[in-house]
Amino acid sequence: MTGHEMTEPAPDPAAGRITADARERLARVADTLIPAGAGLPSASTAGVHTGLLDQVARARPDLVPPLLDALDALGDASDLAAVERLAAEAKQAYEALTLVVAGAYVMSPQVTATLRYAFHETEVVDPRDTLDAVAEGILDQVKARGPLYRVPPDAPSGHGS
Repeated sequence: MTGHEMTEPAPDPAAGRITADARERLARVADTLIPAGAGLPSASTAGVHTGLLDQVARARPDLVPPLLDALDALGDASDLAAVERLAAEAKQAYEALTLVVAGAYVMSPQVTATLRYAFHETEVVDPRDTLDAVAEGILDQVKARGPLYRVPPDAPSGHGS
């Protein structure tokens, strides 16, 4: 892609292709998609165009080229009508833009704290230690929560009850 030179050193090549200008344009478009409200910050206040963007780029480098395509297609426009035109005219670029913005937004500690969303930490248990892990309560939350499934309509009588 031409015109997307690296403006500052970045540890990840995908993030390095995102110029300062592209980040500023992303901030404006992101605020159109996610404005501040209901006690939550706007997308740019949450940092979707800075460090969170770099995290998304590391996790999904395949999204960087279509994101840059979206920003190129939008130019300096950041209003909702321009974003809707992008959705109609360049679906893949639009999908990358919205996925990056939404994904980065929910990665923001400020957003997750306001939403009271706690990320689940995975605890890996050696299969040989399963009995000890169960005795220590690793499944207590699951037992307390109860089943989270639906019995199919064609299930045998008495199944799942």
